[in-house]
Formats: sequence, structure tokens, C-alpha cells
Amino acid sequence: MSSGTFIIQSALKRIGGHSVAQAALPETIAEGKNVLNSMLQLWRTQGIKLGIVPLDKPGDELGEPLDTRNAIIDNLALMLSADFDNGENIISPQLKANARVGFALVKQQYRKFNAPNRRLSSTTPRGMGNINGVHSRIFFDDGEEVSG
Repeated sequence: MSSGTFIIQSALKRIGGHSVAQAALPETIAEGKNVLNSMLQLWRTQGIKLGIVPLDKPGDELGEPLDTRNAIIDNLALMLSADFDNGENIISPQLKANARVGFALVKQQYRKFNAPNRRLSSTTPRGMGNINGVHSRIFFDDGEEVSG
């Protein structure tokens, strides 16, 4: 788990908005907090449940799962890049690729999906929900698929 300030500063480092020689301004960190909160809320509306509570202050603990840290940082860097481009392309192809792959992995691991309800066939074995004692398989309704 990381502080919001660490996540925001790491994202700004990837686009040249923060360094040891030139630290990001407090206003920039506050704007990064707002963008981070809105990005995570957007992910939540897409069904990605990370269990993160929105930050009240940039220094608050984010509480992200450790395997999502780089995906959050890379995608936040992309969202913040418009504020730092000054007419130049500051987003590297590698950053774009890392953000895309990271988001896909987060979506795969943390996205909620609905599994279809199981419906027992009338020919399942006795004791498995059937009183007739005939063997067969479990079937799903026509058109049902596992989505995710």
C-alpha cells in the first residue's frame, strides 16, 4: 500500500512533472489527487473492484493491492500528461504500452462478473438434487454465457 502522494509523484516522474531537482508544486499534487480519485471511480463504474477509498488528502493511504500499483501509476501518468505537454509529446510508447497492459491485467483480476445460475438436469444422480436416480450432465439455459 502506498500514500496518494507517492502514487501521484511517481506518475508525475514518468512524464517529467516531478524530480529531485524540481519537485512538483502542492497545487499539482492536489490536482493529481483529484484526477486519481476520478480515474479510480471510473474503473469502479466499469466493474473493477479494488477496494480503494477515495483520498481526502494527497498524503492519505491509498490502500491499493500491490499488484495494481504500476498500472495505477502508468494510467495516472497518461491522464496527467495533458497538463505537462507544453506542445511536446511527453508520453513514450513504452508508457502507453505499460498503461494498456497494466489496465488489462487489473481488469482481468479485479473485474466483477456474473456467472450463470446452474440448472440441474432431470437426469442428475439421486442425492444430487434429483429423486429419480438417473445419471447425466448439468445444463445451462440457451444463450447463457460466462461474461467477464
